[in-house]
Amino acid sequence: VCGKLGADILRLWVSSVDYQADHRISDNILNQITEVYRKIRNTLRFLLGNLSDFNPQTDRVAYGQLSELDQYAVIRLNRMAERVIKAYDKYEFHIVYQAVHHFCAVEMSAFYLDIIKDRMYVSEPGNAQRKAAQTVLYDTVVAITKLIAPILPHTADEVWRYIPGADLISVQLAEFPNVDASVYNAELEVK
Repeated sequence: VCGKLGADILRLWVSSVDYQADHRISDNILNQITEVYRKIRNTLRFLLGNLSDFNPQTDRVAYGQLSELDQYAVIRLNRMAERVIKAYDKYEFHIVYQAVHHFCAVEMSAFYLDIIKDRMYVSEPGNAQRKAAQTVLYDTVVAITKLIAPILPHTADEVWRYIPGADLISVQLAEFPNVDASVYNAELEVK
């Protein structure tokens, strides 16, 4: 499997199953895992692709100055990170797999990233709304990369090399992201 699909695909399959029971593996199952891997990787690629002109030291936008949509994305990121960290603490790697996949496929790709594409593609580089979105994208790529590092170490290290301002030689040396529960806003989430 590693020779054909790579170690990260095999590691992703292992994380996708509840290790407390027996499980099957087949070409069909591995093809499904490969599609999940592509979704995660393509989400990370989109995030990185929109940060080429972003300097996290000088271009960050404060949370209070973000639009409601951007704040919502930050809330969802923190909720996902909280769920993933709890799952790691309990050795429930299948929950890590599910949470990261759902976040990339549904929360980011099918919702937030789809909405902000125009803002990212047509706004001038210095545009305040563009910088706000880039702040969210930056925080998201950093958090996801740190959270997937135990399961997808090769992919995480590859992504880490392209994150603007990443000061450590490897994501494996980085701490997990801190969950900021102060951003939680049930009213905004419902809206």
